[in-house]
Amino acid sequence: MKKIYVAYKFKEQNTEELRKKLEELSKVIEDATIYKTFIFFRDAQNWGKIKMPIKEVVEKACKEIEKCDAILVEATEKANGAYFEVGYAKALNKKVIIVHKTGTETNFLDSIADASIEYDDLNDLKEKLMNSLD
Repeated sequence: MKKIYVAYKFKEQNTEELRKKLEELSKVIEDATIYKTFIFFRDAQNWGKIKMPIKEVVEKACKEIEKCDAILVEATEKANGAYFEVGYAKALNKKVIIVHKTGTETNFLDSIADASIEYDDLNDLKEKLMNSLD
């Protein structure tokens, strides 16, 4: 099974809401594609129970991106860390997939993406992922 690194806007102030969104997104990706998801907040930080300095976050994120076949960025909200993750993945020649809600801007991310998907809701995203990714 292929592995996909999921990048997103981290909102430390409301981790339960973020957890719910990421769990839903992970389920959609795994149900619609051949990819198993890696979510840093879930898989490296145990939903926030493991705290680490930013230098360690960056080092671990890079190692995980190296192990993945692709990166998927939920780009509905601007996420500065995701720009770094995408740049690193692109430098490693990883597949870059950008997803964002209809009507939102992805700035330059679309220009470097291998696939860009605009969606209305998670059902729409699931259908589009099923039809566009290997």
